[in-house]
Amino acid sequence: RILLLEGRPGCGKTTLTRKISKDWGEDTVLRFIKHLFLIPLRHFNKKAPINLNSILDHFQMTDLEDSIVETGGESVCFVFDGLDEYIERYPTDENSWFGQVLRGEILPSSTIIVTSRP
Repeated sequence: RILLLEGRPGCGKTTLTRKISKDWGEDTVLRFIKHLFLIPLRHFNKKAPINLNSILDHFQMTDLEDSIVETGGESVCFVFDGLDEYIERYPTDENSWFGQVLRGEILPSSTIIVTSRP
């Protein structure tokens, strides 16, 4: 359910997430996924902590929120690139949406790929 890609700066974590996203769009990988969201955390919504509504709003897909929540995130993949940079700004305490998703308390059927520096 969760894949952590950890590596030093410049080793290709972001390049790999872009390749996964591109290949998914071409229907060559992750064929069980209907919606894939590549979220570069270093640039995404610097004004407030991340949540499902802000992700869908960013991608102009707010009409998907009800169906994603109802299915528990089944057939949805979130690719969070740069977790280390996000946590510096918004620590993932136990009540944060992001922390709850990572622990499987929210959207437990979603697939999550996370990149981070050590």
